[in-house]
Amino acid sequence: MPDHDRLASLILTHWSLYQPLMLAQLQHQCSLQEELEKTADQFTDLMYDMVSVRKMEYHQAWELAVREILLPEESSSTSSPKKSPPETSASPMSTVSGWEARMKRRVRTSKPSGS
Repeated sequence: MPDHDRLASLILTHWSLYQPLMLAQLQHQCSLQEELEKTADQFTDLMYDMVSVRKMEYHQAWELAVREILLPEESSSTSSPKKSPPETSASPMSTVSGWEARMKRRVRTSKPSGS
């Protein structure tokens, strides 16, 4: 598997812990890398919109993006108690360069519209 940036690694870790069936299915279908990139791009777009356009505080935007983009835990049965997703308030600073680097890379490779 190719190297991932921090954001893609965070998503992959989340899927490993909370979406193992989905992760196995993506691996079996050979579509893991494509889905990982798609999810990381969605996360990046949402963070850009909330922080740069809507001028939200970074930590608030991060919490909302995590809730919206990362799927909830798969349930193995309806009677088992749900584990809470990991606390994310400490995580944003370690992945700031992940989504920011992804946005910078996207800006450099994007063609100007209207050309």
